[in-house]
Amino acid sequence: MGIPVLRTERLVLREPALADAPAVLVFRGDPRVQRFNDEPLRDVAAAEAFIRFLRADSASNARRHWAITVDDEVVGLVGLHTWQQHHRRAELGYDMAVSRWGQGIAREAARAVIDYGFTTMKLHRIQAHTIADNHRSVRLLERLGFYREGTLREYSLEDDLTFHDSAVYGLLATDHQ
Repeated sequence: MGIPVLRTERLVLREPALADAPAVLVFRGDPRVQRFNDEPLRDVAAAEAFIRFLRADSASNARRHWAITVDDEVVGLVGLHTWQQHHRRAELGYDMAVSRWGQGIAREAARAVIDYGFTTMKLHRIQAHTIADNHRSVRLLERLGFYREGTLREYSLEDDLTFHDSAVYGLLATDHQ
């Protein structure tokens, strides 16, 4: 099963390509974007390796990941990972270039992916984990209709200094209808 192109009013979501590596490095290499996520990528070669990983995981049916494009420019990534087909669940993840924060792009892209997850992938549950004090991410999940289901105490070490709680959010197909 390939990664279908998803279209919204402003966006085209498509499978990430190796040629996208410089654009992916803009946000996956930005410490502000990655503050509550993985360590920032260091160079284009690392971004290419990351894209290869996403594509391999998609090919093995472990995830579905899309590059978020605006006017053919890659400005973020959104996907459903940790796909448990038997349990019909997956986790929502997203990254967005700082220059596009606050424009509703992440919400528009996530809605398209959530719709795809519930209709095409036949998911029953989509969950998301975010650092509890990542207020932008918390607000996004709440606007998407997710319910906060719990807290994983001191789950992530950020900036090699402080452990932060992780908030667990869930959205069921029956919530989404």
